[in-house]
Amino acid sequence: MLSDYHIIPPEIEEAGSITHPGRFGLFIPKPLIRKEDIFPKLYPYTMFQEDLNNPKYYELIKKFDVADGVLEVLKSWAERSCKNENRCNRDGMYVPDQCKEGKKCALVLAPHYEDTKFIIKHIDELKFQLKVIWLGGKIKLGIKHLMSVYGSDRKSSKKFLVLHWTPSEVIDSKTMEYVPVTMPRCEDIVVSNNTGCKYELTPLLKYHAHEFESSQHAHQSLVRVYFDTSGIQALIDLYDKYEPQILRARDETNLEYDEHAVARYYNQIACEWLKTNEPAWHKWKPKGEEKEEIYIGGIFPLSGLGRAYLGIMPAAIMAQQAINSNVTILPNHKLIILKSDGQCRADKVMKNFINYYIMQERMIGVLGPACSDTVEPIAGVSKHFRMAVISYSAEGAFLSDRETYPYFFRTIGENRQYGHVYVRLLQQLNWNRVAALTEDGQKSTEYISHMESMLKENHIELISNKKFPRDRGDTEMNQYLLDLKTKNARIIIADVDDKVAQVIMCEAYRLELDYLQIPIIGPLPRPTKGVFHGAVLACGATKWDC
Repeated sequence: MLSDYHIIPPEIEEAGSITHPGRFGLFIPKPLIRKEDIFPKLYPYTMFQEDLNNPKYYELIKKFDVADGVLEVLKSWAERSCKNENRCNRDGMYVPDQCKEGKKCALVLAPHYEDTKFIIKHIDELKFQLKVIWLGGKIKLGIKHLMSVYGSDRKSSKKFLVLHWTPSEVIDSKTMEYVPVTMPRCEDIVVSNNTGCKYELTPLLKYHAHEFESSQHAHQSLVRVYFDTSGIQALIDLYDKYEPQILRARDETNLEYDEHAVARYYNQIACEWLKTNEPAWHKWKPKGEEKEEIYIGGIFPLSGLGRAYLGIMPAAIMAQQAINSNVTILPNHKLIILKSDGQCRADKVMKNFINYYIMQERMIGVLGPACSDTVEPIAGVSKHFRMAVISYSAEGAFLSDRETYPYFFRTIGENRQYGHVYVRLLQQLNWNRVAALTEDGQKSTEYISHMESMLKENHIELISNKKFPRDRGDTEMNQYLLDLKTKNARIIIADVDDKVAQVIMCEAYRLELDYLQIPIIGPLPRPTKGVFHGAVLACGATKWDC
């Protein structure tokens, strides 16, 4: 069952993935693509959105429009389940407004309506020139019929689309190849909040009744059931072997029609798979008291930042060891933390998140990353993948929005709480004027703007909230600090990373600023002109021992 299945009763429990993730998609039978077709190398979904400025569009869409006589045969196999929801016509087809009044549209063959009815919302939102007929278990009959009509007719150049899951006996069969249509990204489809991310990798999960756990041996076996890539392909190959008999048994117009025979053929496929794949299913048997391994995907700043960050991963491993050695925490599981280098870069972090999502069937969540601005993208998509993201150092206040980031958690407070600390600290030191220096575009430093009213209420003036661009040089930084110096800014809150802090300290030294406070450096500076406590700074080729 798909992981985004919306109605799961409370008495039903999840038992992990049954195979590697798959996805839904639109596919074109490869034998129908001719050399003379002027198609792009990749087949984008925009091919099926009306383009009034492109006369070739209408030539293309005609190739996907099926003749009425051919369509009549398909209607005899239609599932017609959607009629109950008043979303389809009497033939069991969904024909949107943009496909009526004689307008040509591409035909889509779909399996069961309940599994693929999301396509209706996608057609409506994206204005696809598509009409859909649901054939249920007879979809292969429909494909076979259209291929018999158009497969050998090179003059017509007719084609059709298939909406289906992959991997499956339809799309991944060795009897015929399919070419995928590149579908829109999940975030580009508004109704994804209701339908889920159908065209991106999605896990297939196992479910069981809560009472099933009382049979520990059977429950452990179900949890272990997993088909790897070769196991799935072996099942598909066996289906190919029995497909002619299955199709004849499904076809009511055939003399061999027998609705009970279909189940017998599927049982035969399962039986043959078990006989020839014993090493695979032997792993499903519980092995005494062996613990089940569960995984947390760790995203750590292993490179690209200062040495202070290198202790995060060893600390996580120590926590893992402490948990595994305490039998009262996870008595039946062994926790494993996987390691990857996020470098506090958004692209690296997103790549690591995707890798974790697709590589492990028992991935319970992601630990990290370190920086607020790199955690935002994965925290945003985690609600679609239903994967928890727990950060150990992302402090950005914007991440506290539970509606936008329902699956994001952290082990530290948000940086908006700094305001209370700064107020008490400044009052304690009798400092009434303060300036701020942060990098432009960083959401994690927005708390300084929110803090201004709190400072004002306590009779502390924020004389400047200076922001510098990410691609600034040392000379530009000198100008920012010089501007602060002209405003007589003696206390500066600089929320920056180590490399920028080094530049600021060096330029401040050159400008002979009296005081400088950089929270991430640590101890407050001594009130001695031009001298900064507790840091060794590299300014150009010269080292300043402060």
